[in-house]
Amino acid sequence: MHPGPLRRWFVIASVAAIAAATLIPVAGEAPGRWLSCVVCGDRGTADVLVNVLLFLPFGAALAAAGVPLPRCALDGALLSAVVEFAQLYIPSRDPGLGDVVSNTLGSGLGAGLVATAPHWLLPARARAARLFRAAALAAAGVCYGTGWLLAPALPEASYVALWTPNLARLAWYRGHVRDVMLGNLALPAGPLANSAAVRELLLSSRGFSLRVRAVAGPRKGALSGLLVIEDERRREILVLGPDRDDLVFRFRTRAVALHLRLDAPDIRFSNALQSATPGDTLALIVQGSRGRYTMTANASRAEGLGFTVGSGWALLMYPEALPPWFKTLLTCAWVAALWAPAGFWARTRGDAWVMGGAVAAGLLGVPAVTPLCATPLLYWAAAGLGGVAGVGMRVALSRYRASPPSTLTTPATQRSMRA
Repeated sequence: MHPGPLRRWFVIASVAAIAAATLIPVAGEAPGRWLSCVVCGDRGTADVLVNVLLFLPFGAALAAAGVPLPRCALDGALLSAVVEFAQLYIPSRDPGLGDVVSNTLGSGLGAGLVATAPHWLLPARARAARLFRAAALAAAGVCYGTGWLLAPALPEASYVALWTPNLARLAWYRGHVRDVMLGNLALPAGPLANSAAVRELLLSSRGFSLRVRAVAGPRKGALSGLLVIEDERRREILVLGPDRDDLVFRFRTRAVALHLRLDAPDIRFSNALQSATPGDTLALIVQGSRGRYTMTANASRAEGLGFTVGSGWALLMYPEALPPWFKTLLTCAWVAALWAPAGFWARTRGDAWVMGGAVAAGLLGVPAVTPLCATPLLYWAAAGLGGVAGVGMRVALSRYRASPPSTLTTPATQRSMRA
């Protein structure tokens, strides 16, 4: 296909992806109000990063089609403004100034990547070696950063146990809690006199066992709190409760404690409560040790739950309603994307050995020194596939480079060459 139509289809595809991600309503929720802040809410940083990434392909597509860089940013701003205006009337959407700013930044960044493409797509051998080392180090660094950010971070404070609370951030569960035990400590509803002991048990290197006996309530369509522990400043320490048919355990991580405004993923036992009906007795147990969790719901039990080095994507955007298979797919895509740039810039057999060492340091070393689960073989395969995909993209680009010069340049480059 001629490059012109290809570039136009790239623009159309990027606009379609933006529309699908931003204009689909969620039933049962009212449209949001306009937000005038730039970084809004507890997960504002994650929203900014996601919005930048969402519009980056759009800016790149425009630049590849020959649109000048300032116009790419302006077109991104106009498209974002249209989307945000439409979201005023779409359920579950929260339009705001921050989205327009981050979308515009993403469009400009995408255009900038295309404008500087010869420097990083077709680098000289020495520059490729530097880029390779930086990419391999960055991928391993992201793995270590994921483990560090997802580690528990519980403040030294006075804690309060809330049984089936009615909180704005959680659905109100209409069941009934009978008793709660953390190890040998009883956790009655209300202020906890033994807060220091509770914190010590939750962070113990020997692990903890949290047991809740309750009566099931009606099924909820969102995460609800059967047991919530907060401190005196209303900061969430942990949540245990149902989300549709799933049993969910969420604790305060370092990403939340440092006020980085990232998302808050959870530990989830899928379909654990599928057979529970209102009035049934629930015997729930969460056992945790160094980031590895076992969850029990009556006769059902799931072991080996927890975060992995591939959970970094969940810090940016964690839709709770996604099915488990799709979350696994996102994790594989994230791990593959981490190692694809290193594969793209690898040139020698020595680079292959260095990349293998970096992959081992990230996927094998991180679970050994941070509270993450061991990396499953599927994610090792995803890392290898990402590296191979990077090499494949470089080979394809080299062949494309060998084709006639007229097919390698964008319309803007052709105009500058004629000038």
